[in-house]
Amino acid sequence: MEKVPFKIRQRIIVAFLFSLMSVFIFAALSFQTHLEIGHRLKLLEFTHDVLYNLLEMRRYEKNFFLYRQFASLKEAMDYALMVEELYLKHKDEILKLKKDSTVSEFPVVIGKYRQTLIELMNVSEKGSSVEDKGNVAVLEESLRSYGQKLLNMAEGWEKEERSRIDELFKRTIHLFIGSIGIFLALGVVVAFYVAKILVEPLFLMKKTMDKIASGDFAPLPEAGPYPEEFEALFQAFNRMVRELEIRQEQLAQSKKMAAVGTLTAGIAHELNNPINNIVLTAETLREEFHSLSPKEALGLIDDIISQADRASEIVKGLLDFSRAEYPQFEPLSISSVVRATLKLVRNQISLAGIQVEEDFPPNIPLVYGDKKSLQQVFLNLIINAIQAMPGGGELILRASVSENGEWIKVDVTDTGVGIDSRDLPYIFDPFYTTKQVGRGTGLGLAVSYGIIEKHGGRIEVKSEKGKGSTFTVVLPAYKETEINQGRQEE
Repeated sequence: MEKVPFKIRQRIIVAFLFSLMSVFIFAALSFQTHLEIGHRLKLLEFTHDVLYNLLEMRRYEKNFFLYRQFASLKEAMDYALMVEELYLKHKDEILKLKKDSTVSEFPVVIGKYRQTLIELMNVSEKGSSVEDKGNVAVLEESLRSYGQKLLNMAEGWEKEERSRIDELFKRTIHLFIGSIGIFLALGVVVAFYVAKILVEPLFLMKKTMDKIASGDFAPLPEAGPYPEEFEALFQAFNRMVRELEIRQEQLAQSKKMAAVGTLTAGIAHELNNPINNIVLTAETLREEFHSLSPKEALGLIDDIISQADRASEIVKGLLDFSRAEYPQFEPLSISSVVRATLKLVRNQISLAGIQVEEDFPPNIPLVYGDKKSLQQVFLNLIINAIQAMPGGGELILRASVSENGEWIKVDVTDTGVGIDSRDLPYIFDPFYTTKQVGRGTGLGLAVSYGIIEKHGGRIEVKSEKGKGSTFTVVLPAYKETEINQGRQEE
């Protein structure tokens, strides 16, 4: 067998390291972008401060031009010095982030502006000769030119920085979207990779287990392109399957013997009552034959025939467990079905000292089903209720309709011994019974459940130990249009 080069653990480690490396790459790119955004924001703050001081400088410059106040020139000088100080303080950062010519030109222009401002202050202090007036005009024009140039530079810087920050934010968004896309693609690749090395062999095990559940104990192929861990797992699984097959054969044999014993005891018990009745009635007929009138003799003969028919029905019912008959479905009154079933066990109910309460509201919708099958279901439920009340009690039969009118419910309630909560999940399993040997085969509820399922319904149960039980048969209400449509489709 060709060995797989890597174990599962090694493959997962490789996939994890690759994912971790991808995370680090995107984290580094994101950190770099955010770092640059931080620098640009600081530079934007600087340009804002420069622009603010330049505007103040030019405001005092204009005040001097308008009102000829010497103090305005001094204020303008103070703001010019602050602008130059700001530039020198952030010079290295500015030169690092900005590569255009205005960066190196700015200190020259601010220097010329200050020099012009000094000359203008000197001329203004000397006097107002014709020659000085001409120099003042030239100096004022130069001052305006330098001031406007400085303002244009600062405004350009601010606009440029805002644009750069917008670009960085867009880059961050693109990086975020790109990382999501790459991680999704990476997730798909990793998922496919994990599925390839893990899910396929596990799915093969599931298919094999499904076959085992259906009785096929074929082992798993131990040789194949699977990781090393699965080879050992398949070998252990196959050993378990072989042991399970041996145990299953032993268990099947023991269940077969137990079922034969239970069925034998159940059949003997079921047939005991009608046979005893036949024997007693026949003995009575023989002993009192000459003293009986023809009518009384015929009555005894009818009783014998009735009990023989009952025994025949019991045998037929037991045989029905091993063969299926085609049911005859028709619209039925569920109340009539339950009442007809109740007549079959009236004698047993009376002998057991059980009181029967019937609650069948008028105008209950019909159900669509097989009468004999439904009678078998209710007969099983009623007999179970009788056996659950050995000291007498109350049997309540109640029919109702669901709120939407689509379901018919029949409750069979007894005040008997109830069912233990540990037994409730298994009461519909074949051959499962809580009764004593000879009291039942464990088939009644299982068969009843199957019958109701074939009718499109279900059986529900509520019970508490020592407080009785309620079995609810739920059947769909009869709708002629749906039945006719189903027949046409058939």
